[in-house]
Amino acid sequence: MSQPDLGALLADVKAARGWSFEAMSRACGGVPTGKRLFQLINSPLKNFPDPDTIRGLQKATGASTTEIVMAAARSLGLDVAETDPDALHVPGISLASDTDREALLKIGRTLSEAAAVLAAAHDPSLSERNLQGEPRRKARRGGAHQPTGLPENWKDLAAYQGPEDHLRRTDEWDARGEESQG
Repeated sequence: MSQPDLGALLADVKAARGWSFEAMSRACGGVPTGKRLFQLINSPLKNFPDPDTIRGLQKATGASTTEIVMAAARSLGLDVAETDPDALHVPGISLASDTDREALLKIGRTLSEAAAVLAAAHDPSLSERNLQGEPRRKARRGGAHQPTGLPENWKDLAAYQGPEDHLRRTDEWDARGEESQG
């Protein structure tokens, strides 16, 4: 998967949030300006953005300093490889609460551990150590063992969003101009 250049990264975030250039500038904390954002997205980049611009872009995009700098380097035509193949960018994560970010990290770690177990099960060369660098536990005799600790229906459980009746009631109250009593 090819990584986006700076213009593509910014254009994707702008489109996903339905922002104007000025709204995106406000989300950046005012730096860069809407005019500069237009240039970054629509014109070839001539040099690296200054540190204040990078910090502003981080606020609006949720990307790390490294992701912004690497995207800018790609925009300048530099051949850069991602230094961390395990890095994951989640657009908008900066808008999530600390609790929600921690929950996403925990889910990611759990999935990573499960992937390591599956990889070791399919590749005998990984049988002594999993991808996390920890010694693998030997399976007990007498049957299959599920090393992930996840129930068989974990995908269904992870996808469950819960009841949404409260959303319907809130919409009905809003339509009548009422407020909830909660």
